[in-house]
Amino acid sequence: MTESILEIENEATEVPVAPIAEEIEVPQAIDSETTESIVAESERIAATKVSETETIIDAIANNNAEESEDETLKERHDIPMLDYDSLSLESLIAELKNLVTNEKVMSVKDHIEEIKKSFLSKYYHLLEEKKEEFLAENPDTKEEFTYHSPLKSQFDQFYSLYRDNKNAHFKSLQSNLKANLENRLAIVEELKELINPQENIKDTLKHFNDLRERWKIAGPIPKDKYNHVWNNYHFHVENFYDYLHLDREARDLDFKHNLEQKQKIIARVEALVNEADINKAFRELQDLHKIWKEDIGPVSREHRDEIWNKFSELTKQMHDKREVLFEKMRGTELENLEKKKEIIAKIEVLATEKVNAHSQWLNQIEKVEALRNAFFSAGKVPSEVNEETWAAFKTAVRNFNSFKNSFYKDIKKDQNNNLSLKTALVAKAKELQESTDFAVTTPLMKQIQEEWKQIGHVPRKYSDKIWIEFKDACNHYFDKLKEQKNEENKEEIEAFDNKKA
Repeated sequence: MTESILEIENEATEVPVAPIAEEIEVPQAIDSETTESIVAESERIAATKVSETETIIDAIANNNAEESEDETLKERHDIPMLDYDSLSLESLIAELKNLVTNEKVMSVKDHIEEIKKSFLSKYYHLLEEKKEEFLAENPDTKEEFTYHSPLKSQFDQFYSLYRDNKNAHFKSLQSNLKANLENRLAIVEELKELINPQENIKDTLKHFNDLRERWKIAGPIPKDKYNHVWNNYHFHVENFYDYLHLDREARDLDFKHNLEQKQKIIARVEALVNEADINKAFRELQDLHKIWKEDIGPVSREHRDEIWNKFSELTKQMHDKREVLFEKMRGTELENLEKKKEIIAKIEVLATEKVNAHSQWLNQIEKVEALRNAFFSAGKVPSEVNEETWAAFKTAVRNFNSFKNSFYKDIKKDQNNNLSLKTALVAKAKELQESTDFAVTTPLMKQIQEEWKQIGHVPRKYSDKIWIEFKDACNHYFDKLKEQKNEENKEEIEAFDNKKA
């Protein structure tokens, strides 16, 4: 061990060129304590690698346990998981309807829960905005805010249908899983009892083969029991092969067949390592693990560790390759996060810019709407900061809306004050409209009209009504004035004509 380490050190160390006569210093031998430290470190690294591989294989086993419990779960990999955060409420409902009505309920479980999360986040954000608008328009109201959206009703309808389908599926599934588990446990117990030297070897072998056939068709079991039950079954099958003195020729043929099947799996995994679509390849790897565990029996003891270690090492290679892909995806998600942070920062700036005109506010609102759309189309961010990012976005938009509503609240207050002033002018105009004292009333009516012009806007819902009332009162008076003047003119003309005659 010491010599090989010295060789590595000599290869890795750059020795300066020196005159021939100069003595070259030779590295001293590494002491035993250093050697033990290096050995310990090597063993620790090896143990870590083994532990990592075991963790990877356990994760695959747990996934297979879940899919073994419910075969329809496998189909989830064939249904694309969209970026639901980028979809509108209408599009989310359309996608929910499509999945609920066209796909098997458990194959879209994860998809529907993601749709639900995105829909409710956006809907409750919309609800907050509507409430703020309501309070801004009705600052002194005691009326309770309510908002009814047909979109929410549609969502509830399809999600309720999904939930009913899922409950019915579970009820049927659980009943079968329980019966299948009892059946498999009974088969394992029968396997234990096969190791009985008193029985005829041919009868025992026939019974063993019958048990294996029964095991193959025993059906799915609860996922939390899957690994334990299968490992227990394999243990007793191997025990049967190893410790019972069977017909060795039959046993060796079986071992050979199983070894060939496992070698084929290894060859396939070696090809999968170089597949371009790593996610698709990894899903096939999971299937191969299931076949290895469920469909292929043991091999001879001399090959067991070697072939399993080879399969495990290839599995780790594929896992590592997939991790590289995940890192690239994470890099993209981090870029998306930066984009979203920039968008939030821009909205925060708009939430502090002083604007004093309705037309300018319309421009600000347009900017925020464009930023909202950019936020939703920016793509996924790392899952661990998704909630935090969404909360920051909602806060920025909420602050902008509060700032905007504060402006319109002041306008609303002014408009209500203007409404009071104009209502008083309408009352005056109506009071004077029947007056026949034109010399006194006409200047007053003209003054009222001038005051009306000086008063600003009133709330839109009252604008037309109050204007019509005011205009009618003024027109009524001035029409009477016009009639009076026409009458006076007529009398003057008649008097003039009489004088001429």
